[in-house]
Amino acid sequence: MKKIIIISIIALIILAVGISEAAAMSDAESKSNDILKKNNTNGKVLVVYFSKTGENYNVGEVEVGNTAMMASYIKEYLNADSFEIVPVNPYPDDYKETTDQASKEQSDNARPEIKNRIDNFDNYDTIFIGYPIWWGDLPNIMYTFLEQYDFNGKTVIPFNTHEGSGDAGTYQTIASQLPEAKVNTDGLAIDGKTARTEYGKQHTIEWLKGLGF
Repeated sequence: MKKIIIISIIALIILAVGISEAAAMSDAESKSNDILKKNNTNGKVLVVYFSKTGENYNVGEVEVGNTAMMASYIKEYLNADSFEIVPVNPYPDDYKETTDQASKEQSDNARPEIKNRIDNFDNYDTIFIGYPIWWGDLPNIMYTFLEQYDFNGKTVIPFNTHEGSGDAGTYQTIASQLPEAKVNTDGLAIDGKTARTEYGKQHTIEWLKGLGF
């Protein structure tokens, strides 16, 4: 009889432990799902960026541009889609040659052609737009992009890299260029060298959290 009672008690203990572990697993799963739900944008967020490879000021030769680094952090954290603006005529690898070309484009109010296109632009509700600051303004190819698509009703969130000029007033410029969109002018500006560091990544994520993502 005692043996039966002991066996019964052991069985109850095993059952209780099993239920406790299952509950813990369920709780952990729930927390994991909450994180996924928070950051899963269901394909309605698009990260658009223009970034220069080759020689960059203060960082040297790079295969991935400074702004592209920021874009990758946003894309990864939000599980978003991304689109890189690629010019038909690539900018020179040489830094000075690029700045000379950028200056001429500004003087001519040029609209450099973009090689690729977003065919499903209407599917996105929120558009992150990233770029470097060139001569205190958006690169002219960014104006090409802004003029090519219908931003009516979309939320636009800018971010940029720079070498001392912050956003150079470009968030307000984008807002004036896209009066039909909801432009969030609380963008993020990071210098190029910092954008390539772990601190730059974490700073970008904290900014996204501050925006409610």
